[in-house]
Amino acid sequence: MHTVLKRISGVLIMVFAALILLSSVGGVYGLWVLKDRAHRLTTAVFAPVESGLDRADEALGKVNTRISNARDRVSNAQALVGQLDQEPVANGAVLSAISDSVSMRLEPAIDEVQASISDALGLVNGVNNSIAAINDLFGVNLPTLTDELQTLDARITTLRERIQEVRTDLAAMIQGKLQMPAARVNSRLANLASGLQDIQPVVSKYVGKVQQIQARLTKLKSNISNAITIGFVVGTVFLVWIAISQVAMLAYGGSLLKRETERIR
Repeated sequence: MHTVLKRISGVLIMVFAALILLSSVGGVYGLWVLKDRAHRLTTAVFAPVESGLDRADEALGKVNTRISNARDRVSNAQALVGQLDQEPVANGAVLSAISDSVSMRLEPAIDEVQASISDALGLVNGVNNSIAAINDLFGVNLPTLTDELQTLDARITTLRERIQEVRTDLAAMIQGKLQMPAARVNSRLANLASGLQDIQPVVSKYVGKVQQIQARLTKLKSNISNAITIGFVVGTVFLVWIAISQVAMLAYGGSLLKRETERIR
């Protein structure tokens, strides 16, 4: 009777060890699957913010480019103003050239700046919403972008109003209704150039903020990825250790069964 119980014990030990061994192997496979899914999920969660930041960075770069273009248009108009004193007889033609430069080149350039700022502002609002969602989800504290672009939009509107004033004065000068020295016209244009120059550093600073958030987001993703990998490694080592121990239990159960079987013989 005692021998039979030992044989049954050996069989039960082998059965349970085999089940645990299979579970451990399945667990390792499951960890592989979970690891891949966790990495894909992390990528999917952060994708809207990454895409939004990339597009915002690109849009802000376009703002800077268009501001530079507008400043070039102001410089071109100022160069034409410089001809007023040099060729007084041709002042009418020069004034017309200045007017055309302002209305056909400078004003559209300012409009492009304002349009690009509006585009960037829309993207920034979307990025802020995505960042707020991530902060709630992961308990992190990624900074959101400030509303400085809204201020820039108002400043560009002011510059457009100044351009309209310059156009009105130039039209009156061409028609002989207004006498204005070249220095005053040039001063008006210089104010436009100064306004654009003041805006550009703000945009560049804003680009820096976007890039800082991109860097922090990259670090956050890396930390999460490392945590997933470490969890996978620890879990795999633990399951492998269990599997090895169950191989030993299989061997023990097999030896117990064999020994009792031989004793019966």
